[in-house]
Amino acid sequence: MLPVLIDMVIIVLLVGTLAYALVLDRRVRNLMAILRDIEPVVGAFSSAVDQSTRSVEELRNISKAVQRIEPSLEGKRAAVLATQAAGAGRGKRAKDKNLVRGQVPVPGKSDLVRTFFDITKERKE
Repeated sequence: MLPVLIDMVIIVLLVGTLAYALVLDRRVRNLMAILRDIEPVVGAFSSAVDQSTRSVEELRNISKAVQRIEPSLEGKRAAVLATQAAGAGRGKRAKDKNLVRGQVPVPGKSDLVRTFFDITKERKE
């Protein structure tokens, strides 16, 4: 009688294990199908993150290069004050008055922005 009872318990546990394995298999298959569906979205997001990282690094490098090329802000303010004292540069005065410490005007900004958007369009295609 005891061996039959032990065999019945083992059979019940095996049936329970098989049922759990089937449920788990169904869930894994659903997960894999969902992952296959969102793979293009994840790839696009990953490439967008890479592109934005590269763009930020390029902008930092350009900013550092411009800061090295441009004269100091104090020198520009002195030149503006000198031109104001001489009575020249009236149209330029309003533009230079708004300079902030560490901020320098970037020549060719429109070309820089246009190039950025051209590169972005090329990468999307």
